[in-house]
Amino acid sequence: MAKKIRFPLEMDNGLEVRSMEELRNNFSLGRVLEYIQNGKLVIWLRDRYENNIADAIADLDKTDSELPIKVSAIFDVPYDEKTEDDLKQAAERAERIKHLKEFTDEKRFIDEIDKVAFDQDELYDLLDEKVNEIYLCGDRFAIPLSVQDVSYKGINNPVVVIDSKTEVDWLAKGITLEAVRYDEKYQAVVDSANATKEVLYEKLVETVKKQPTKKVSLGTAPEKTYLSLMIPVSERESTKRMYALAKDVVENVNYDADADIIGMKKLVHDNNLIGIADRYISEL
Repeated sequence: MAKKIRFPLEMDNGLEVRSMEELRNNFSLGRVLEYIQNGKLVIWLRDRYENNIADAIADLDKTDSELPIKVSAIFDVPYDEKTEDDLKQAAERAERIKHLKEFTDEKRFIDEIDKVAFDQDELYDLLDEKVNEIYLCGDRFAIPLSVQDVSYKGINNPVVVIDSKTEVDWLAKGITLEAVRYDEKYQAVVDSANATKEVLYEKLVETVKKQPTKKVSLGTAPEKTYLSLMIPVSERESTKRMYALAKDVVENVNYDADADIIGMKKLVHDNNLIGIADRYISEL
């Protein structure tokens, strides 16, 4: 006669139970409720001739609000309200994972389900909790520029609304955006800024080409500086040779830094480049 294969039930932490004693000693109400819903618990019980318990479980209403209490009583294991709270949280988390799977089955996103925002309110809730890595799964999200040092990662390539009339300095704010699309208004701001930068670059090239050249001389390799004294004696000769090679290359570069700056200041003022003139010139 063929030997019947009896499958175990998996409790918390991956622990497998094969008998009623092991089940009661390692009882996980959440996992047991899962096996009730998918029918595995009744089969497991009948395979072990626990027909009375199997019948009692089979007769339960799976939608009964007191199901957790009744199941604990059938197995004669203690029940407390904290367990019920944990079950509710687990059920909510399972529902969120189910919703996420409508967009993706990627494990890297499922593993971060507690950091996923499906709408604007959930995004605000995560920011309230000081979460600094947020996954966006929805149509449209407004990104608060006042909250710094946050990373936003799109799951379904959502639109992010940026309330700014000028290009945002993301690096200064510590904000990173990944796999998202800008809203129409801010995209226009970015496109305008990029077009201005392109014009600026082209005119800069033209300006530099017109500048007179100035010969630069570097002199010989320094021998009495703090840096030169740090070089081991055995390497100083090779260092001098490398300096000489570099000196030839640098001295043959033609540029005039002073003329370039003057030309650039005039170029920026003459072309009224969308308010960046003062900031640019102050950094020269």
